[in-house]
Amino acid sequence: MDNQGVGMRQQFPVEGKWSLGLQSRAQPREIMTDVLKALQELNVCWKKIGPYNMKCIWTVVIPGHQGGMVNDSVHSDDNEVVPKSTVVKFELQLYKTEEKYLLDIQRLEGPQFAFLDLCASFLERLHVLE
Repeated sequence: MDNQGVGMRQQFPVEGKWSLGLQSRAQPREIMTDVLKALQELNVCWKKIGPYNMKCIWTVVIPGHQGGMVNDSVHSDDNEVVPKSTVVKFELQLYKTEEKYLLDIQRLEGPQFAFLDLCASFLERLHVLE
């Protein structure tokens, strides 16, 4: 019995560094100005935690559904459907990498799909990304 290959792991070549987030070569001030403008357009409220870090809250109005099992709305006295709202809390932070800046977005609370919708709308409004 030949035990030469036991305990040996296959080595994979390292192809370079990877990062998760939005990358830009723009200056930090320009990036943050663009970020704040996009957040304002989306009616997101934010609280500055540091020079390049903020906690954000986005209130999403979910239209009420008439009937069915998916009725999460609140009914008023006039039997009108009042839209229910949900809140998405997230944090933004700008990091410096070797050649670029990296904007990290992290969901803190709220529905995942609402957060993904917010991210898509946010990305559409940013102009400083590569």
